[in-house]
Amino acid sequence: MGMGGAFIAVADDATAASWNPAGLIQLERPEISLVGSYFNIREEIESSHPESSGMNEKDSYDLNYLSFAYPFKFLNRNMVFSLNYQRLYDMYKKLDFHYNTTGNFTDGSTFALNQSITYKQDGGVKALAPALAVQMMPQLSFGITWNFWTDELFWENGWTERFYAKGRGNIKGVPIETKDSICEKYSSFKGFNCNLGFLWDLNSVVTIGGVLKTPFTADLHHRYKFRTKQAYPTYGFSTEGEYGFSEGVELKMPMSYGLGFAFRLSDALTLSFDLYRTDWSEFFMEDGDGNDSSPISGKERRHSHVRDTTQIRTGIEYLVIKEKTVIPLRAGLFYDPEPSEKHPDDFFGFTLGTGIMIENVVIDWAYVFRCGGNVRGDAFGIPDSKEDVTQQSVLMSIIYHF
Repeated sequence: MGMGGAFIAVADDATAASWNPAGLIQLERPEISLVGSYFNIREEIESSHPESSGMNEKDSYDLNYLSFAYPFKFLNRNMVFSLNYQRLYDMYKKLDFHYNTTGNFTDGSTFALNQSITYKQDGGVKALAPALAVQMMPQLSFGITWNFWTDELFWENGWTERFYAKGRGNIKGVPIETKDSICEKYSSFKGFNCNLGFLWDLNSVVTIGGVLKTPFTADLHHRYKFRTKQAYPTYGFSTEGEYGFSEGVELKMPMSYGLGFAFRLSDALTLSFDLYRTDWSEFFMEDGDGNDSSPISGKERRHSHVRDTTQIRTGIEYLVIKEKTVIPLRAGLFYDPEPSEKHPDDFFGFTLGTGIMIENVVIDWAYVFRCGGNVRGDAFGIPDSKEDVTQQSVLMSIIYHF
């Protein structure tokens, strides 16, 4: 990540199982690695409803990656096997805003409601991923990662969305107080897919890498619960209601693929460049009644026009080589659009990274800054709204070589 995520043709540590499994062949000694992450997101909403505008912020800490890798020889070929835990999708979001609604009934009377609204989303999707890399020729390696998406091990796989709205107003001159809540839980995310990769040392300077992540269909359990309460203080009575259901749903995950180039200009200097595409136009959720809709646009499949995205990533690494240690200096730039209706939202960012080797231990850090302006139109159903989004991540890894 310190190299802007331009890692497909570099892939020289255990996280290659995710980036490009063929890169595992570069590991010469058994190792255990651990990656932790801190994530912060700030979203500033601008709307034609001034009361809805404002800043929202969310932080999270997670175990991002855990792996064991073991190089060996079989049938006179160099091979590397690794077993990996990967947290691949984070579902963190928090919004607090106000929303005022006014209108007229057909008889000419009016209604008005001022609401305080909170939306929270928490959770993540993880996989257990064994991987194998095989060196077919000195210059050419292939790799495969088997991703078992499951919650039947030691972690939950899914996310929860919570919506709260508290309002005050009047209907035809009668004061009213409202409380509404929606809780949607998506749990037991299960599926299987593969990452297929190759790494080709074209010559002593240029390396080409490629990766394909196959599409798959994930099974989930969806539970929905809605509660509402309306109180009329003037008359001293209130009404309450509750509605809920559970269903099995299928999430059709898209194919993604990328091509990377690494240029080792010297023992100390490496430049890298990646192109990576995700077919978000094929990302749909099928509910318990067999209806397909886009989780991105919220529309039925036939009416959804979500576009695919192409990432562009570039990075540089310079090694400060000392007598007893090596200190890397890394930096990168990237264009990382998010899928949206009709056209992707533009996000850009930069990264910085460094690390240190102390005998058999390697410690690395990376800082990632990502931002997008005037993105996510009609944010959370607020008409005529846009968001300015700023994301910051800090990752730290520890690798121990046996």
